Amino acid sequence: MKQFTLDEVISAIGGDPVYNTASQVFATAVDISGITTDTRKIEPGQLFFALKGENFDGNEYATEALAKGAVAVVMSDRSKVPSEGISIIVDDTIVALGKLAKYQRFKLGAKVIGITGSVGKTSAKEFISEVAATSFNVWKTPENQNNEIGLAMTILTAPSDTDVLVLEMGMRGKGQISYLTNIACPDIAVITGIGFSHIELLGSRENIREAKMEITEGLTEGGVLVVNGDDPFLLEYAKKELSINHPLAAVSLDKEEDTDKMKNCMLFFRGTDIRQDDDGIVFDIEATLADRKYHQDDFRLKVTGAHNIRNAMIACLCHTVLEIGTASVFSEDEAKTALAKIREALESHERKPGRGATYRTRDYIVINDAYNAAPESMESAFANLDMLTGCKRKIAVLGNMLELGGFASELHEYTGVKCGEYSFDRVFITGDNADDFIRGARSVSPDLEIVKCEDTEDVKRNLEGFLEPGDAVLFKASHAFGFEGLADHFRAKGDA
Repeated sequence: MKQFTLDEVISAIGGDPVYNTASQVFATAVDISGITTDTRKIEPGQLFFALKGENFDGNEYATEALAKGAVAVVMSDRSKVPSEGISIIVDDTIVALGKLAKYQRFKLGAKVIGITGSVGKTSAKEFISEVAATSFNVWKTPENQNNEIGLAMTILTAPSDTDVLVLEMGMRGKGQISYLTNIACPDIAVITGIGFSHIELLGSRENIREAKMEITEGLTEGGVLVVNGDDPFLLEYAKKELSINHPLAAVSLDKEEDTDKMKNCMLFFRGTDIRQDDDGIVFDIEATLADRKYHQDDFRLKVTGAHNIRNAMIACLCHTVLEIGTASVFSEDEAKTALAKIREALESHERKPGRGATYRTRDYIVINDAYNAAPESMESAFANLDMLTGCKRKIAVLGNMLELGGFASELHEYTGVKCGEYSFDRVFITGDNADDFIRGARSVSPDLEIVKCEDTEDVKRNLEGFLEPGDAVLFKASHAFGFEGLADHFRAKGDA
């Protein structure tokens, strides 16, 4: 199946073609079936991009790519141009890949939802994709392929019948989101919140906020920005900085309606009447569109935590924006059918291991939130544990947060304060900044039982002698601590 002609590619990326025989000058009309960056997975008819990084040089594999059936190769090194076949020379093959992805984004004609934020990008992506799929054909970023190569390849591998592209955008520093959003050109941009991730690199939350707000630079005309309305650091800044051409939408878990928050928001979703049972969380949504209010009852999630409710509401809000832009006025029956599908999608959402998945074993409740850790995700994890019902004791098993640089001591103390605000029965902590955490926790809760452990194995030994049937235990740390293995161990032990 044709995806591009060679002529389209040359025009889109601004490349300089090199033909090795006169007959190939007329080969630009040849069909290209797909794009690849890996000669190990190449299929005949594809175009090979010879990407170059610190530890690899795809230019070395151009001849191999042509031998395996590539239509042509996109290269940055003229000295390595193969003696046969067609090569397209560019200054930077990664940039060229992005240019072709941008061309494909508009050729595809799909609506694009771009997602960034200090925490919760991947979870929001999954919720948004699942809810959008109740009405549209959806293609999304696989796993965490959210850099310049992953985003481009997500667009370039999208099926031709894709209605909605859901693209996660990661960040290594200022300008990164700007680069990605100007490839994706989202119709809806989502910022899940501004936290402390990347503070070592960017130096302040203000700088992080500016870097995340770069996502609005690529918004299409009339494109909507969706934000976490419970993050005042983000919401008020967005109201001030967002262009008048781009409507603002927000979600919140405020117990009472806050008209100041809602001001200047085209669409505002508030989660109300939140209640928890053994199967998860149930909540209602009060939606405000202009001056009209709509109330929808009984959305159920199998996962727990306030952040998951916000992500679910962001998904519903994005779906609403998509429908407003693509559908005529719903009849009552159509609206009920659509709502039933959304409820079903939310209820069937499964939390991935390591990202807050809650397991009720025979003896224990185990929360595996050990994929990674930052101050904002630690706070969410504490709230998640606190909300649990049906348990005898609540125990937090914590490791340090890495990659905080010179802010590590201050932010571990801050996280300790947040932990101390809850009445957990015992906290186990390990890592170089354990003392900072303990100092913060004891400043607000002097009697909190805290056990400082030497390492992950010491955590395991201490926990083995403490856990009793009926306990709930949270595992949360940066990935390097290996707490996912701890969670799996105690989950298996709880069912042994």
